Amino acid sequence: MTSPAGTHTFNKLKTQSLRMQVYVKLKEKLLSGEWKSGEKLPSENELCKIFGVSRVTVRAAVQQLEILGLLEICHGGGTFVRDFSSIDAAGAFHPLIQINKNQDIITVLEYRQIVEKGMTGLAFERMNQDDIQALELIYEQMNNSQNDIKSYSEADLDFHYYIAKMSRNPMIVKVYSMINEILSQAMVDIVGLLGCKDGIKYHRQIIDSFKSGDKQKTENLIAEHIDVTIRRIKESSNGSMIF
Repeated sequence: MTSPAGTHTFNKLKTQSLRMQVYVKLKEKLLSGEWKSGEKLPSENELCKIFGVSRVTVRAAVQQLEILGLLEICHGGGTFVRDFSSIDAAGAFHPLIQINKNQDIITVLEYRQIVEKGMTGLAFERMNQDDIQALELIYEQMNNSQNDIKSYSEADLDFHYYIAKMSRNPMIVKVYSMINEILSQAMVDIVGLLGCKDGIKYHRQIIDSFKSGDKQKTENLIAEHIDVTIRRIKESSNGSMIF
């Protein structure tokens, strides 16, 4: 570990999405190499003054970066930049590689938007009561883990992957498992950026639509859910580095 980082220039933040603004700004510094491996970040109090936000906001942003493997929190000793240069990136979709490449994840989401609508139609025709119960259990996991980005992200992906399995089509399941692996690398960032509100709303509506017997509505909800995700990513990034 090296000495604390020197003075860095930050602009105080607006009131909207303070936690995410802190997260994005800190991540930009880390991925740009401005803060080096082993370097100690300014203290929590110093970051609060720099950004003009509360300790709760700073702590949440730092914890999110720790989940991604960018920071190491040494309790009582401070927060340090991790050496993430050798992390197994599992291809170019890993969030550590996604510098100014938001279009990559949007491309995958656009593919999902098209494929999942048809996939959901097959799932609707071939589902049984056990499938509905399984979706309910996954939804319960999502609902109960809204304060845990990693757990929520895993449950979110499990929900869509299970619908793929409901199609009873081995090709769909195989292809979706590959996409699922790609998305798992970036989903933490997506949930961190957009929050859980949309996901909770749409996944509840999708289950209820399966139950209601309205195939077209179920297909449309899946497509709309992904479309909203794409649109919000584009709006939220606003030229900033997100992944």
